[in-house]
Amino acid sequence: MDNNRLKYLLSRYASHAATATELEELKTFLKTEDQDAQLEWMIEEAWMQSAEAEENVFDTQSDAILARILPLRAERRPVAKTFYFKSWAAAVLLLIAVGAAFLWKKRLHQPAIATTRHKIIQPGTDKAVLTLANGATIELDSNMNGQIAQQGPVSLQTNAGQLVYKQSMSANSTISWNTLSTPKGGQYSLVLPDGSRVWLNAASSLRYPTAFTGPKRTVTLTGEAYFEVQPNSAQPFFVTTGNTEVAVLGTNFNIMAYDNENSISTTLLQGSVKVSQQAVNHILKPGQQSRINENGTMEVIDNADTDLAIAWKNGLISFKSADIRTIMRQIERWYNIDVVFKGDIPTRTFTGDIPRSADLSALLRLLEISRIHFKLENEQLIVMQ
Repeated sequence: MDNNRLKYLLSRYASHAATATELEELKTFLKTEDQDAQLEWMIEEAWMQSAEAEENVFDTQSDAILARILPLRAERRPVAKTFYFKSWAAAVLLLIAVGAAFLWKKRLHQPAIATTRHKIIQPGTDKAVLTLANGATIELDSNMNGQIAQQGPVSLQTNAGQLVYKQSMSANSTISWNTLSTPKGGQYSLVLPDGSRVWLNAASSLRYPTAFTGPKRTVTLTGEAYFEVQPNSAQPFFVTTGNTEVAVLGTNFNIMAYDNENSISTTLLQGSVKVSQQAVNHILKPGQQSRINENGTMEVIDNADTDLAIAWKNGLISFKSADIRTIMRQIERWYNIDVVFKGDIPTRTFTGDIPRSADLSALLRLLEISRIHFKLENEQLIVMQ
């Protein structure tokens, strides 16, 4: 079907103006198996257009249109509801691909006012707590710039959400250990004394020395972090988390090791790492991901979704074929809110992403279209049937 014809039919349907013939034409198209390529092309077009949009809002009429069009394609894919949400504007066409076609509304004059019955829960920000060797703590945020501490000959400086260690000590100098911790609703980046860079996700911590002076460089991680390690074959880099150790020479990789997740995942983007769990170990190649399960077994996934693994670092809350509980664990960490489940929660899965800069109501409104209901009560987000 011609793109202009498809957009015309969607517009007619959304405005309740479609004739019986037009309605049947649209339903027939959305139920066919060979229209995905065209819809995907329209999604890409929407992404490009929305990247330049200044007004990223929906109005209540938009919500009504979404809810009305949703059943059109759901008949063909009744189990999994999928949505994409890179921005408010992009959602218009992105929802077409998964059981929700939507009118691409052009706002020529006054922007619509977004309304929601949910309390606005703001997203996380660049913030962390630095614990020095003597136990003193320093709260960090994106507004801090300049030197914040001195650890012997090592200067600690911040710049727009990044902590940098600048050292001038010799190899025989005494070192001390620092810990950088992010709370729920926080993230922060770090340049280690050797020049390696680390991005800490929410509810995470990294313990590291103020200088790497021994035969190896070792740091300890809880939570999730993305690493860009400076190569040094004479001094390999090690990341430990629980009973898992990742050995590195110089590479880019992500480790997710939250206590409330089902596995410890290491995803390799560049270089080579060896992941070890007691007597089990495996050398990863770029594009592979290791998963250490709760029972200690390790599986290696070829052609892993590396974009999904580091979406958080690139400013997205992203999920792929994830159930609502998996999504809500991300929500808890980034929006610093407790999630409680009540009743029989639907088991269908979702695929999509939203900007980490969006407030929580953005995600909730889209999930509600797929019959997931929420209530905010006493600073708890209650997920209901």
